[in-house]
Parts: sequence; structure tokens; C-alpha cells
Amino acid sequence: MSLSTINIFFKKLSVWCIQHWRWLVFGLIALIAYLSGRKSAKNLWRQAELARKQYKAEAETIEKAHADKDKKIKLAINKFDKSIKKAEKKKTVSINSLEKEKQEKFKELLKDQSKIDKALKDSGINEVQNEQK
Repeated sequence: MSLSTINIFFKKLSVWCIQHWRWLVFGLIALIAYLSGRKSAKNLWRQAELARKQYKAEAETIEKAHADKDKKIKLAINKFDKSIKKAEKKKTVSINSLEKEKQEKFKELLKDQSKIDKALKDSGINEVQNEQK
């Protein structure tokens, strides 16, 4: 075994001990109680078992809460994406409608010379002169 392999083993052991410190504490307490011959060792085992069950219940609750949160986030993202697509579709329809309306008004202006003159006067151009040679 190389030094790096041993180092990795101790790092994994350290992480496991940190993750399962309750088990180590309860195991140590149970071992001390057993070795000292106390009659209360049975009660300590019960407490350890209760603590283990409580730990499992807490872990399941945390996992369920995390799953619910992820589900809500995904639903919110889907809802947001749908509303963005709907808004973009609405925008495209509006732009197309406005473009058609603009083209129609432009064609109307081109057909009638007096409307062109009025539009020019409204925009600040007072007189349009046609120079003929």
C-alpha cells in the first residue's frame, strides 16, 4: 500500500466518522456499559435504537422536503417558460398586426395626394414644391 492510498483511507474514515458520530458515541457508551457490567446497558441500547430511528425519520423528512422543493422549482420554471412563450407569441402577433396596419395606411397615403400633403403639414413641412422643367 502506498502512502497516498493510506491517506485516502484515513480521509474516508474521517468523513464516515463525522457523518456517523452519533453511532460512534452510542456504540462507545454501549461498550462501556457492557464492559462495566451495568444493568442499565439494556436501557442504553433502547436509547440508541430510539436515537437511530429518530435519525432515520429526520433524514427521510429532510429528503422529502428537498424533493418537494425541487418539484416546486421545476414547476415554477415550467410555468415561467410557458408564460415567456405565450408573451413572445402575443408579441409576434401584435408586431405582425401593426406591420399590416402600417402597410395599409401607407398604401392609402400613396393613393391620395391630399392625405400626403396633410401628413407632411402635420409633421412640420409647410409646402412641397414640384419643379417642372
